[in-house]
Amino acid sequence: MTRWKPPLKAKRDIAEPEIFDTLRRFGLSVVPTDKPLDAVVGYRGRTYLVEIKTGKAHLTAYQREFFAAWPGHAVVLRNVEDAEKFARDLRGSTEI
Repeated sequence: MTRWKPPLKAKRDIAEPEIFDTLRRFGLSVVPTDKPLDAVVGYRGRTYLVEIKTGKAHLTAYQREFFAAWPGHAVVLRNVEDAEKFARDLRGSTEI
């Protein structure tokens, strides 16, 4: 796997605060990170890696390699609707 090198000024996705708030409303814990993906999300003793990509933004070469090699759970969320679906799927519920 290619070694991850952060940009001089890591740019955060503009949708992160709203998506993270959505996950937290569903009772998930969210810790922003800078590598390997944008956040570590926990729920009921399980850990999930989350990448935020707004609109048509693409994964970097490093991220593509990471997703291909990572044996655990990792997901790309593009908007609040994706975050709600992800959280509902984890909770097994349609309610907040």
